[in-house]
Amino acid sequence: LRHSIHNYYVFYADSTDLLEKAQEKLRPLPEGLRMVKLTYENKHLYKCRIGDMDKLLQCSVNGELWVVVDDDNLIVAFHYGTYRGNRSIFNNVKNCDFEHVSLEVDKRYQRKGIALHLLYHTVKNLKYDDVKNKRLGTCIKPSNTKSIKLHELIGFKKSHRVILFHIRRKKDG
Repeated sequence: LRHSIHNYYVFYADSTDLLEKAQEKLRPLPEGLRMVKLTYENKHLYKCRIGDMDKLLQCSVNGELWVVVDDDNLIVAFHYGTYRGNRSIFNNVKNCDFEHVSLEVDKRYQRKGIALHLLYHTVKNLKYDDVKNKRLGTCIKPSNTKSIKLHELIGFKKSHRVILFHIRRKKDG
């Protein structure tokens, strides 16, 4: 048996506050980049080096998957989130309508405002018929200081810590 322990902070934000704070800090995407909602129907148009596109799409069946692509249709950043009541990675993120699950930006494009753009765009395009409280939640590893600073900058507040313990069987053979 193999086991692992993962430590996360849980953060929450009100979507209205987040939109206002993010809009103040938002700058245009760098030249040559554009935002796209990734779906099974359009996935063949794009190439991805920063994640497994099929795995992302499989996770996002009941959620939202937004990507930033360059002129060559290469995905340089993505953001995935899901509505509560749908599939959730973290069971300890409670009392929120939308769970911000994963955001990744290619190292060459970091510190250019792309992550903020993705968060803002996702929240702006939430289907508010599916949400009641307009509250968002996420889990972030304590070592990911860049992500913590970004989230706190736009109104996420640390709520509590979660420790997840995973046990996996070694594959036979």
